[in-house]
Amino acid sequence: MYGVGSPLVDEVLESLLRLDHVVRGGVANIETEYRPEGLAPIVEPDELPDDWLSLPVVLPFVTPGHRWTVEREALGRGFRSFLTIVDPSAGLASTAVVSDGSFLGAGVLIGARSTIGRLVWVSRGSIVSHHAAFDDYAALGPGANLCGYVSLGRGAFVGAGAVVNPQVSIGANAVVASGSVVRRDVPEHTLVAGNPAVVVAEVAGYNEVAVGELPDRPA
Repeated sequence: MYGVGSPLVDEVLESLLRLDHVVRGGVANIETEYRPEGLAPIVEPDELPDDWLSLPVVLPFVTPGHRWTVEREALGRGFRSFLTIVDPSAGLASTAVVSDGSFLGAGVLIGARSTIGRLVWVSRGSIVSHHAAFDDYAALGPGANLCGYVSLGRGAFVGAGAVVNPQVSIGANAVVASGSVVRRDVPEHTLVAGNPAVVVAEVAGYNEVAVGELPDRPA
C-alpha cells in the first residue's frame, strides 16, 4: 500500500481483509503522525524491498489529484501494476467494466453498462445507475447518488450525499459539494453547490489539487 498517512487506509485494509488479500506492507511517502495498526512493515520510499516491485500497488487516496501524483511516484520507484478492489458487499452489474487500480467500497452499487476508468475511487454506500461513464481518477464521496447516463470527467469529484440527475456531465477536475443536487452539466475546474447546484468558484480540483497529464508508463 503506497501512501499510509491517512485514516482512509483503514477503510481500504478492511476491504482487502474481506477479500482475503495479504498486504506485504506500506510505504510512508509523507511525514504524518498517523500510522495504521496491523500494517507492517512500513518503510520509506528509499527503503523499498526489491521483491515488492513485482506486486500490485494500492493507492489509498480519495483526492483525485493525490492519486494521480502518487501513481507517478510509484511508477518512478519501479512499480508496474495497480490492484482493483471491489468490496465483497458491493453490487457490480455483470455488464459494468472497472479498470485497474479502482476502489469500490462497502455497499457500493454500479449499474448496467457502466464504465469505470483507471484509479477511480467510489466511497461506501454510493449508487451509480446504468450507463455511467467515469474517466480516470474520478471520485465519489460516501452516499453519492448518480442517475442514468451520468459522466464524470478526468479527476472529477462528487461529494458525500450529492445527487446527480440523469444525463448530466461533470467536467474534468470539477467538484460537486456534499449534499448538492446537480441538474445540469458542470464545467471543468469549477465548484458547484446547492439545490439546484450552481457554480460558486473556480478550482484547480478537489482540495485544490488537479489531475494533470497522463504519467509516463512503462513500455
